[in-house]
Amino acid sequence: MRYLMILEVSQKQAYIFASTKLKDNIANSESICQVTDPGYFREIAAGAGIPFCQEDNLVYSGGGHTVLEFASEKTAKAFAFHISQTVRREFPEMELFIKTIQYNDAEEPGQNLKRLSEALEAKKSVRAASFHQGTFGVERMDATLRKAICTVEEDNRISWEPIPEYVPEGYSVPKQFDDLGNAKNESSFVAVIHIDGNAMGKRVEKIRRENRTKPWAEYKDILRKFSKSVDDDFKEAYKEMLDRIAQNLKNRKLTALKLQGNTFPVRKIILAGDDVCFVTEGRIGLEAARIFIEQLGSKTNKQDHQGYTACAGVAIVHKKYPFYKAYETAEMLCSNAKKYVASFSHEQRDASASAIDWHIELGVMLESLSEMRKQYETADGKQLELRPYLLSAEEEIWDREKIRRYENFRTLVTNLQSDQIAYARGKIKEFCAALKEGEQTAWYYMKNNLMDELALVGFADIYEEVKNDRLFTGRGLDRKIFAQTADGKDRALFFDAIEMLDTYIS
Repeated sequence: MRYLMILEVSQKQAYIFASTKLKDNIANSESICQVTDPGYFREIAAGAGIPFCQEDNLVYSGGGHTVLEFASEKTAKAFAFHISQTVRREFPEMELFIKTIQYNDAEEPGQNLKRLSEALEAKKSVRAASFHQGTFGVERMDATLRKAICTVEEDNRISWEPIPEYVPEGYSVPKQFDDLGNAKNESSFVAVIHIDGNAMGKRVEKIRRENRTKPWAEYKDILRKFSKSVDDDFKEAYKEMLDRIAQNLKNRKLTALKLQGNTFPVRKIILAGDDVCFVTEGRIGLEAARIFIEQLGSKTNKQDHQGYTACAGVAIVHKKYPFYKAYETAEMLCSNAKKYVASFSHEQRDASASAIDWHIELGVMLESLSEMRKQYETADGKQLELRPYLLSAEEEIWDREKIRRYENFRTLVTNLQSDQIAYARGKIKEFCAALKEGEQTAWYYMKNNLMDELALVGFADIYEEVKNDRLFTGRGLDRKIFAQTADGKDRALFFDAIEMLDTYIS
């Protein structure tokens, strides 16, 4: 007889971002890691006299939940009781769901796990209450907290040592947003980056299909190895991103960051499997996300021997902006990048591409991304923004989308910053207002300010190959300030780069 148990922390984001302090967000994220860690299970089981061995009891951990197995219903119930009791006592604000089912030998291993997930979802849908008592009058009140929280004496908690957070040699982890390198009168922005792997659920489903006739022990081993490889590869990509930033600091390419002492300008918030969130100084957020996804794309999962693609959402906000709202925005942006990638999919197969989307929040707190993007509509029905952008893609997609490539944006903004496109910074920024009025007004502005070469250098040199057959023929080269992208919409070529002029370091 065998019993399967699934444990999942619900409302994770609400729990992690219950405070406006960076160090509290980190601590809350570590708490979730703790209550889903086999070491924590082992401590609780030992205290209750329940046998627990990671090799025997752990099925896999990933996708935001942990699956265990037990030899008897009695043992499973006892473990569920003690783990829920302990978590409720030590982390009263955390919402942990546990569901147990009996393994059916007549079913395939994957079907049993699918039935377990469905049972969990059914339990979550009929939760006893979807609200919490506001306050009992004995909670800790703090202006940095979004709500009152119950206090728990540290001495009453099970000891658990998290793996030390990696930081390049010679640096320390930042404890607050000011430590990330914000400079007064230069930059007071932070970037909240959310990255999510593409089609991970479909990869798991493929493993289930291909191994459906395998015995349980072998099937479990395959899933566990896949999950571990995903976790290892994403963590390694994050480490490599940090090392690249450290190298740029060492080479004095990031002197614009005003670091406090030896603090590092990046801090991890969530790094669990393919779910990633970290925060950086605002001006390096886009490039940090790009490097992470590029490093991830160079890896291959040791179990299914497939590479990775991922999408990133980057919310660039003032350091005093509500952090939980910034994370919600980053999540929405990541989802939008995924939708953009999915738009290239065929009926037969999914598109293979990585993409990035971002938003600079300038004080207007809107609830949805569609509301945010309405702010970018021009008077003549075009769009100011080009984003999301492709970071990488299979050849068919790359050839189809010649405009919305991150490398094009990167070249343009770098040229504008380095004066290769030599116009006064003020005139370039005023050009944004003209773009908002529509293509005709933008053309008049460029002509009146003798800036029409911007359209030549920007479009012909970056967004398309220069048509050499037109050189010296008198026909001239194309000059465009709006172009039609693969989705059939006319979008401004320059707005994204101009908007990021002061909030971007390559």
